[in-house]
Amino acid sequence: ERFCPDLAEEERHQLRAFSARRRQEALGQGLACPVPGPCHGCPCRKCGRRLNKGDPGVSASRLGDQFWHPSCFSCHFCHQQLVDLIYFQQDGRIYCGRHHAELFRPRCASCDQLIFMEECIEAEGRRWHLEHFCCLECDEPLRGQRYVMRSGRPCCRGCFESLFAEPCQACGDPIG
Repeated sequence: ERFCPDLAEEERHQLRAFSARRRQEALGQGLACPVPGPCHGCPCRKCGRRLNKGDPGVSASRLGDQFWHPSCFSCHFCHQQLVDLIYFQQDGRIYCGRHHAELFRPRCASCDQLIFMEECIEAEGRRWHLEHFCCLECDEPLRGQRYVMRSGRPCCRGCFESLFAEPCQACGDPIG
């Protein structure tokens, strides 16, 4: 919540509920320990290579009696190693906090925060908070207006034509 100061009260409520549910259902901390004797020869959950008794390993209590090599204990999506051993689990896979959250909520293409409101803008295969879908130049809201994508961000027609459009060689007017 402290990283999202501009949330409306309804969004704050949904964020709190979402965070509490995640902590209860998916949050875990791996345990770094030598592989115990009963797991000698067991495959690493990620790479499949054998783990031998006494080898360094990581277990994740929410996922049963399985072990990972320390370097294999990483996010299923981005493959970033979970060096602090904090993980979120979903459907038998481990994730970093960012990518686990994205399984359930979209992320705003402008502010990079999760979107908790039911209504958002979806354009160009990405999503925005309603108030963040704005022209990259003049910052005017673009909801319901025509726009042009420029450098991965939306630009209103006026700004595009005045700043970026190629002039017609015959008449000199911008080509919209």
